[in-house]
Formats: sequence, C-alpha cells, structure tokens
Amino acid sequence: MKSMTGFSQDRFEFDNISLNISIKTLNHRFLDISIKGTGVTPITDKIIRALIKQNIIRGKVEVSFDLFEADPKNWDIQFNEYLLDDILNKVIRFKKTYKENLSLSLETFLKIPSIFHLDQKYDNFSDEKKKMLTKSIKSVLNTLLQSREEEGKYIQKDILNSLNIINENLTAITSLQEEIEKKLLNKYRNRIKRFMSDTDPDEKRLVQEVAIIVDKACISEELQRLNTHGTRLRNLIIDDSILSKGKESDFLAQEMQRETHTIAAKTASMEVHDKVLNIRREIEKIKQQVQNIE
Repeated sequence: MKSMTGFSQDRFEFDNISLNISIKTLNHRFLDISIKGTGVTPITDKIIRALIKQNIIRGKVEVSFDLFEADPKNWDIQFNEYLLDDILNKVIRFKKTYKENLSLSLETFLKIPSIFHLDQKYDNFSDEKKKMLTKSIKSVLNTLLQSREEEGKYIQKDILNSLNIINENLTAITSLQEEIEKKLLNKYRNRIKRFMSDTDPDEKRLVQEVAIIVDKACISEELQRLNTHGTRLRNLIIDDSILSKGKESDFLAQEMQRETHTIAAKTASMEVHDKVLNIRREIEKIKQQVQNIE
C-alpha cells in the first residue's frame, strides 16, 4: 500500500550538465502533474510525464526540473531590444516633463532584469544525454516511491489496528443483543399491560404486537453489514495485488459510518451506544487515513 504524500530530490553532474530535480506528491482525487523549472522543454516534459504515469496512479505531483549546461555553445543569449526602447522613451518623457538633469548611463539600463535573457538549447541533446536525463529522473522517482511505500506501511498498520478495535466492539454488541431484545420485549409488555390495566389483554396478540415493535429495533442486519464492510476493507488493505486502494477504502469507510448511524438510531441501550461511540471514533480515524492512500 502506498501513501499519496512524499518528497525526493537530488543533484546530478554529467557531460557539462548540472541537473537538480525535486518531486513532491500530495493528496488528490486524480493524477495531476505540474512541472516547472529552467530545463522544462517539450522533450524533458514528455520524459517526466511518461515516467510518472508509469509509476503513480493518483495524487498531485509537483516537479521542479532545473538544468544548466556549462558549454557556452549551447547558450542562446537574447537581447530584449523592445523593452529597452520602451524604458528609454519613458525616461525621456519624464525628463521633458520635470526638466530634471538626469544622467543615466547605458550600463545602468543594461542591468535591468529581462533586458538580457539566457536560453539554452536543451532540445539539441544527444541520445546519450537523453538517456542520462531519464536515468536521473528515474533515480529521484524511485526514491520518492520508496518513501511513499514506507509511509503506506504505517497507514496500513493504523487502519488494521482500528479495524481490530471495531471488531472487538462489534463482538461485544452481538453478545449483548439477545439480552437487550429480551429486556425490550418485557419492557413493552409491561408498559402495554399497565395502560390496559382495566381490561384483560389477549396474551397472544400482546406478544405479537410487542414482537413487531422489537423487530423494528433489531440491529442484526446493521451489525452484519458493518462486519462485512470491515472484513472487505481489511482484505483490500492487505491485498498487495491491488494497486489503487484509496477510492474503494474511502467508500467502505463511509458505508461503515452510515451503518453506525442506523444502529444508534434504532437502539436505546446505553451499553450499545457506548460501543457504537467507540466504533465511530475508529471509523473517523480510518476516514482520515484513507484520504492519504493512493
């Protein structure tokens, strides 16, 4: 089982290339990839996205890809002549308006950001350099996947522990159920007899009516469904053949919570309510944990 959160970064030097890669993953319903940096081109973007899609099913993936080549032959120095002309024209108008003696050297203007821009010809990489880039990205990605798997083990342990506590409380409720139904049956029989003290009620009809009332308060089906959902969630969590567990785990946790609401609404037993509160607390923990599962 893998967590959706993780972080990995590394720096590489090869063939006059300096490369810094960092990958961060966060919770997200779908796979959302964001790539930025000085070395992002159509070629590097395609390589990165392909590797991520091969290894990550869902989550928000933020990639920082900064690359610099030391060979000046692959540099492309751009001079923004239009920006400099616009700045000079505004300075001249300012000088005419306020008649100030401005003495600005050309060197001052050339220091303005964006006047010169350095581009590098990343798309002219040889096949060998592309292989090195791919190998570097894989290295960082593998480290990220390892961290996600490690965190996933802790999440799995917490969920299984919560399921064990839920099972303990379900067993306790089941053992109380027959006794609670008997108490409820006697309670309604005595109440009906008290209201009908002036007449002699038909005992058979009385038992039938009370049985109907007790049946409406029966929680056997809810307990069975809650147990089934819990078993299914446990099997899902421990099954290594299932790669994507998050969405189904979240659905099962919601169904488990719904069953506890029904149980609490149908029974008046304080003993059962106490156990249900324990179950709800563990389900809330599970719901928080499954939000972080891939």
